[in-house]
Amino acid sequence: MRLLSTSATRRRIAVALSGGVDSSVAAHLLCMTNKEDILGIHMSNWDYHGDDDTSKEQKCWEQDWKDAQAVAQHLDIPIVHASFESEYWNTVFDPYITNLSRSVTPNPDIDCNRYIKFGALKDYIRKRFDIDTLATGHYARLFDPTRNTSKRSECLQAFLDDNPQNADMLDLTQPILMAARDERKDQSYFLSGVAADSFRNIMFPLGDLLKIPPNDISSTDMQSVREIATNAKLPTASKRDSMGICFIGKRSHADFVNEYIPLHASQQEQGKCINVEDGSIVTTFDPVKDISLVYSTIGQGAKISGAAQKWFVVDKPDPTTILICPGTHHPALYSDSFIVHGMNWIQGSPPLFPLKAQCRIRHLQPLVDCEIRPTIDGSSYQVSLEKPFRGIAVGQVCGVYLNGLVCMGGGAIAARGSTYLDLNKELPSSLHPAGHNDLSARS
Repeated sequence: MRLLSTSATRRRIAVALSGGVDSSVAAHLLCMTNKEDILGIHMSNWDYHGDDDTSKEQKCWEQDWKDAQAVAQHLDIPIVHASFESEYWNTVFDPYITNLSRSVTPNPDIDCNRYIKFGALKDYIRKRFDIDTLATGHYARLFDPTRNTSKRSECLQAFLDDNPQNADMLDLTQPILMAARDERKDQSYFLSGVAADSFRNIMFPLGDLLKIPPNDISSTDMQSVREIATNAKLPTASKRDSMGICFIGKRSHADFVNEYIPLHASQQEQGKCINVEDGSIVTTFDPVKDISLVYSTIGQGAKISGAAQKWFVVDKPDPTTILICPGTHHPALYSDSFIVHGMNWIQGSPPLFPLKAQCRIRHLQPLVDCEIRPTIDGSSYQVSLEKPFRGIAVGQVCGVYLNGLVCMGGGAIAARGSTYLDLNKELPSSLHPAGHNDLSARS
């Protein structure tokens, strides 16, 4: 591997190499230009040595580091390892555990992007290597005025040309985050919490690529990420994608978090699942043994042994009091409004209101039309949906979009509006999918 050039005439770029195929192809594409010096950075954010029964997760991390090194050697670029364990614990994991203990549903992936990948990592490469530009393998597109002073992407220009009012919605002196071309892999939702300044000098080389070839080969003449990796003989070309929360790995979520959230004495007493329709107790449970119920989330199936029908979690006043309902499409699970607090506007300042946009509350969930207005006290935002969402939970992040392309930002849900059961209101004949793989929604 060659040394990193110190030439001041070239723009140096650090590329985050996770050991997966996406970041490998991102690095390969940057190297193909042969105009910039590239430095690979491999991060570790979790101390697996301090965990019990983490041999599989530790071996996965060790393999990822070996794969990242192999890719760097193949591309003939230097690579370094950087640890952000303490930063990750303080800004991502500890708040995650605190929120779970309060029956809040957090999203650690969004916080990781905000505080670690586009926070601590960006600061590290600037201070340690005097590098301002960071590239990652995220599936997203970005207009960065610090790099694209005159040229705009075709999708952004089409958005601006489509409606004169669209240009009034955006400040072209600020970074503009856009959804990826590949709708199946788009990660803009996970980036909705990143602050405007943190997107400066950021590159997403995969934003206009598809992960795998389309079914209709004639529909594109552009190679997919997998094809590029194979043709370039990258060591990670056939490596499987990683799934789930990074620090949990393949372990049970409930078993994992139970190690970090001790139940108070009052919470160790008998828990109860209450039918939201009539207030009757459907079952009781031991919080110490039935931890899957303690850490269940809104909309999730409630695992009740011996139940004649399927029950679903409606609300959790506390970890051992669970309101449930019969059936996956029960009115108690649906609401068409909620309050968002701590909204991150990627443009740096709020847009004009009322804002007619689209939103989602889960990764890759199909977008739904909505209207957003500030609350009376101005501290939060009221989001009104054209179609009700299923399983709205406090702590979930609402990502806001314009024309399904420009991600305006995101913020955590602070309160759910009245459910259709509360309002004695019938569900619409067509229900919006709860997620991208929800096949149960009625259409």
